[in-house]
Amino acid sequence: MSRPAGRRQPFRRLSLLASLLATCGTALALAFPASAGAAPHLAGVQSHVLWANVSNAEMDRQLDRMKQLGAGITRVDVGWASIEPDAKGQHDSWYLGRLDHLVQGANARGIKLLLLFAETPCWASTAPGSLKQGCQGAWWDRDVQNYAPRRMSDYADALAFVVKRYGDQVYSWEIWNEPNQDYFFHTDDPVGEYAKMVRAAYPAAKAADPRPIIVAGSLSDSDFEFTDALYRHGVKGYFDAWSIHPYSDDRSPLDTAVDSPRYSLVLGVPAVRDVMRRYGDAKPIWLTEFGWSTCNVRGPVHWQNCVDRSTQATYLKRAFRKMRTWSYVPVGIWFNLKNTSSAPDDRVGNYGLLSQDDSPKPAFAAFREIAHELQDGSSASPPPATPPPSVTPASLPPRHVLRRRHAVVHVARRDSTIVITGRAPRRAVAKLLVFRQDARTGRFERRASYRWRFAVGRHGHFRLRLHGGVFRSGTWRIVVRPTGRAHWHKAAAVLGG
Repeated sequence: MSRPAGRRQPFRRLSLLASLLATCGTALALAFPASAGAAPHLAGVQSHVLWANVSNAEMDRQLDRMKQLGAGITRVDVGWASIEPDAKGQHDSWYLGRLDHLVQGANARGIKLLLLFAETPCWASTAPGSLKQGCQGAWWDRDVQNYAPRRMSDYADALAFVVKRYGDQVYSWEIWNEPNQDYFFHTDDPVGEYAKMVRAAYPAAKAADPRPIIVAGSLSDSDFEFTDALYRHGVKGYFDAWSIHPYSDDRSPLDTAVDSPRYSLVLGVPAVRDVMRRYGDAKPIWLTEFGWSTCNVRGPVHWQNCVDRSTQATYLKRAFRKMRTWSYVPVGIWFNLKNTSSAPDDRVGNYGLLSQDDSPKPAFAAFREIAHELQDGSSASPPPATPPPSVTPASLPPRHVLRRRHAVVHVARRDSTIVITGRAPRRAVAKLLVFRQDARTGRFERRASYRWRFAVGRHGHFRLRLHGGVFRSGTWRIVVRPTGRAHWHKAAAVLGG
């Protein structure tokens, strides 16, 4: 869920996503794809060393910190939009030079690389013309890069290019980031489009070089339902490892008092595993993002909250020690190596083991201890002999328990005015998208006829009016899409003729 600072040029740094994450671990020799799930376990941290505001000197300092931690792997966001910003096959030498520096530096320190490959260049994006604006100006500030590609073959070709360029110098590549979150993957069909991406990218990457591990999924939370939907769309056999981001809000990773296993590390990871086994798949699961933020927010909504620094260190140890009990989970990546914000109330910016001034939090020493435990198999407090029972999809709570995390929208027509009311995250910015139905085909247009951004009030409610003769008749689909709030999903309503 890593999210970058602003850029001046297309992808001189990579956002990721927002989504957040981490990878760190001791330099262990994990097997290649055929046995990617074998012991020992590997601990790592997420790092954002390719962002535009990170110099090569700072990149080296962060790599040195990872070695000091005993990190075996780091997950770094790499921008397709940075590599091919202007046209297919036209590669940006400056950005590739930075990537070269990362690959050389990590290998010199014995740190494996998991490179997350995401973000669509403007020329390849399905973003509407009103945002692309002929790909002129700072299109990346208009969110163009987070739209799905027009042709998945373009993404596959770009991934094949970097896989061939670096070969086994890069341990693993991850296909996109959190496609189950609209924030990172704008499309009306996230399951279908991501399945197409995976099916195109995997054979292209393997043809370029069969040695690196290709990781798919990268799902926000332990999203067993989205995993199931992707298997139904034919992703089995198109990856070497499946990845999820088992955040547990402000709770302990061992807490089971949750609305759904999706929001619990201890319940969610087995729930995803059970889905995979139901489809006859024994591929390993990688935890490519999880962590707890040390911001100062404490309130009634769990996912918005942070924890104190001591609790962060405690939860880190519990999570990695729990991971040791799962033979099918060889890799765990903490989000994040270093804070990306100095604001005390910034949840996303305070997940680091290090503060922004490079001073270590208690979790830094906790991670170093855990990394050595995973390397030599020792532990002052060994994992429990009888882990909690696995959760099967059949025993999961009904879907309706998740509605509190969805926006709500209601629509009504009054002459030539459409009145839109509903609920979204408090003090958030949301998008309003209005789609017209084609009277001939009965289908809604693929591109929104109208779009606006609006601010949600402090109580989380909104009321909007669309006025004009065009709204007097016809069938319209109204979508409200919260932005920047990873656990809130869009809501839609249809207003008939």
